[in-house]
Amino acid sequence: FGIVSGVKIINDVSGLTNDSKSLDVVKKYSTPVIVMHMPGTPRTMMKKNRYNDVILDVYDFLRERIKFLTQSGLKRENIIVDPGIGFGKDYIQNIKLIKNLSVFHSLGVPLMLGVSRKRFIESISNESLPKKRVGGTISATLLALSQGIRIHRVHDVHEVYQAARVFD
Repeated sequence: FGIVSGVKIINDVSGLTNDSKSLDVVKKYSTPVIVMHMPGTPRTMMKKNRYNDVILDVYDFLRERIKFLTQSGLKRENIIVDPGIGFGKDYIQNIKLIKNLSVFHSLGVPLMLGVSRKRFIESISNESLPKKRVGGTISATLLALSQGIRIHRVHDVHEVYQAARVFD
């Protein structure tokens, strides 16, 4: 079992909705958890990406998850949220979210962002190979840093870390 093996944080793309036992495990071990927004499942998410307003709809989902999780006994300080860039969002929806990340600070928990090598970068750069999207990853990460996002999930750790240090 992962937590017994030294896992320090859980990144749950379902927002702790796919497995009813996951909340009990997180509470039992007092493990920080990243709660991500994704409509549906990985198979259905792009069919369910209809939003009245992507920013407000994602915000409302994350606010409700935080409320549910804290009322269920999860410590607020163990909750990190992720708007789920690329998960059930098209190019325009992703860009709107990235440009408005600072809105999510009012949720009162840390934010994590995963823009590394995402397809929206291909839409801008015409670079089809994910490994060649480092520049776009760095650019999107710096935009997020400028909005106060301090937790980033990336593939190219050295390059992004160096860029973030220079940016700071």
